[in-house]
Amino acid sequence: MLTHLIGFVQFAVVTFLAGVGVNLLVATMSHLYARLLRGQAREAQLRARLARYARLANGLAARVEDRKARAAGAASQLFGAQRNEKALRARIRELENSPYRFVRTLGAEQFPNKPYEFLVVNTSVAHQVKRGERHAFYDSSWAQPCPVHVWAPGPEEAKAEFERVYPRASGFKAVFAQLLTGVAAPSSDAATAEMDVTTEEPAAMEPA
Repeated sequence: MLTHLIGFVQFAVVTFLAGVGVNLLVATMSHLYARLLRGQAREAQLRARLARYARLANGLAARVEDRKARAAGAASQLFGAQRNEKALRARIRELENSPYRFVRTLGAEQFPNKPYEFLVVNTSVAHQVKRGERHAFYDSSWAQPCPVHVWAPGPEEAKAEFERVYPRASGFKAVFAQLLTGVAAPSSDAATAEMDVTTEEPAAMEPA
């Protein structure tokens, strides 16, 4: 009897321990499987975020490179313009210091246009040159009468074209005007009288 009781108790203990062990094993496996699922889900989210960040980084890098290329192109154009401006200024100084006249020309040199010569000064430049200063926009050569040839059908059109390019509001003033029979050859006094130009200092306005 006692032997059967001990065997029954042993069986019950073994069954209980086996049940507890199975439950622990199932709980442990469930916990590990849940962690695995959560880890996989986080990894997918992390991969999605990394892919999105990579696209943003690539787009930003592309924009930066595009801005760099544009800046390099603008700098190249600026340097080219500065070189051209420097070369043109040097050419203008060379022409102004040459023994030949530096003549500015307006209009189309073709029939039926005729050449009219204006001797032009800029009063603002002249005042600043007298004070030993330089004008902010115009060359100091405008302090003295400079020849300007205007090709136009008639004297009124020539005067209008001249005043359009060299307005009085900017300080320009024509001190002498005449019709030329050629680009460098003046005409008679009758042709000179054809132009209507106000001269304030006639003694200093004789053409060269």
